[in-house]
Amino acid sequence: MEPANGYNGYVKRFAAERNFASPKMTDNMETEDEFQPDTVAVLDCGAQYGKVIERRITELCVRTKMLPLHTSASMLIGKYKAIIITGGPFSVNDVDAPRCDSGIFKLGIPVLGICYGFQLINKVFGGTVERKSYREDGQDFVEIDFKRALVGGKNLAATELALLTHGDSIGAVAPSFTVVAKSRNLVAAISNEQKRIFGVQFHPEVDLTPCGGKIIRNFLFSIADCKPNYTMENRLSACLNEIKNTVKDKKVLILCSGGVDSTVCAVLLRKALGKSKVIPVFIDNGFLRKNEATEVVEMLKSLDFDVKCSYCLYSCVCRFI
Repeated sequence: MEPANGYNGYVKRFAAERNFASPKMTDNMETEDEFQPDTVAVLDCGAQYGKVIERRITELCVRTKMLPLHTSASMLIGKYKAIIITGGPFSVNDVDAPRCDSGIFKLGIPVLGICYGFQLINKVFGGTVERKSYREDGQDFVEIDFKRALVGGKNLAATELALLTHGDSIGAVAPSFTVVAKSRNLVAAISNEQKRIFGVQFHPEVDLTPCGGKIIRNFLFSIADCKPNYTMENRLSACLNEIKNTVKDKKVLILCSGGVDSTVCAVLLRKALGKSKVIPVFIDNGFLRKNEATEVVEMLKSLDFDVKCSYCLYSCVCRFI
């Protein structure tokens, strides 16, 4: 059983370790209007690893935005440095299978398809996708032509482990595309280096593909020429600007539970608006751990908040009973 003070002990440690101190703001720091980090559009096909893809990209200091697969090319043009099409639970041969706007392949920006996205690219460009007599589920060795752009680099071996989870497989490879990786007798990756359009059957975003991070990094920086400038410093600056532009001269009342989310939100509000415009409120609902209410209030006061406390123990318990 968790100790009675475990939850708030964690919150206190979080607050103390981070100290909620903003990075040093310089006179020439770019504002939200001036600074627009390179962004990658992630077109979602219902992928179970969609958020993992976003995480892997963000960890490399590149911003992402997840959008539905059917997003039109006109909504993407001029806004994104690259496009990644995720995996999904469908077959591209299904009548009602998710489709993309084929215009995205004419925008002149790099595209990477993963799993379903890989098969979709092959079909859009005239290749075929077939249901083989067997499927791949789990880690397997992939033979890589590391001289090719997507998987190029001295850090990749000719054979790498990768996670493959698919029932359909590539039959005929689309004209103008080249096979750059195979798993056993199946096509595991294709590329059209002239159009900068690539596809991988395996999942480079997961830990079970040890070389996946190198492939994603290569796609972002060598092929899409993204700049790794989506850092905590400019993300904080953009966040504060967004708060100021949204709230303007109003005051904000924020309910604080003492947890990380509401506490960080309160600190950001205070940084953006000033202490006098932020009213933090903590409600003791009567169902907290022993002494938890007192600890939360003390923690918020230690962060220099004039927290308002509301005790509704009697009314809450009576209603519950």
